[in-house]
Amino acid sequence: MRKNYPQKSFETYGKILLVSCAILVVAAAVQAESYQTLYPCLIDLSGWTGGEPTGMNMNMSGMVMINSTRTYSKGNKELTAVIMKGNQAFGMGGMQGSGMQGSGMQGSGMHMETPEVNMNVKTINGFQVQTVYDKKENSGSVTVFLTHEQTGGAFFNLLYAGISEKEAVGLAKKFDWKKIKSKIQSLR
Repeated sequence: MRKNYPQKSFETYGKILLVSCAILVVAAAVQAESYQTLYPCLIDLSGWTGGEPTGMNMNMSGMVMINSTRTYSKGNKELTAVIMKGNQAFGMGGMQGSGMQGSGMQGSGMHMETPEVNMNVKTINGFQVQTVYDKKENSGSVTVFLTHEQTGGAFFNLLYAGISEKEAVGLAKKFDWKKIKSKIQSLR
């Protein structure tokens, strides 16, 4: 009977080890999948050449971030589409109620213009959107705030160069913001 005892222990510990490894592999696969889940939201744009999407997941000392990025070009025009969720997204301009957290801007309908820059905050298709346009560089960004959770916000950002603010907003609208928000909310 003693001969079977070590074998039974090995079988039990072997099964526990196998199950533990399987759980770790599944957890790693889920973690690796997060940013890739957002890739379908980074659509092809007619007339533009899109690069391969890239992304990352980061979890460090309670700071969590998921982001997916894709670049586009058309002659000397450039776009970079970014989807970001996490603590950093909230701190980088996440929304709080009707105002913009940390920016001093309140709600929709804000417009600021200087000789160098135009900046607007408005509601487009039910989303709070901030546009910034550098007149001299003919570049800027369109930021669509998707969520404003206390644990981390989320936004879609279209950085652009070589096109007008109006064209950039039109291109940003081609991305399905509701779909992006839904995908973001499904990520943990």
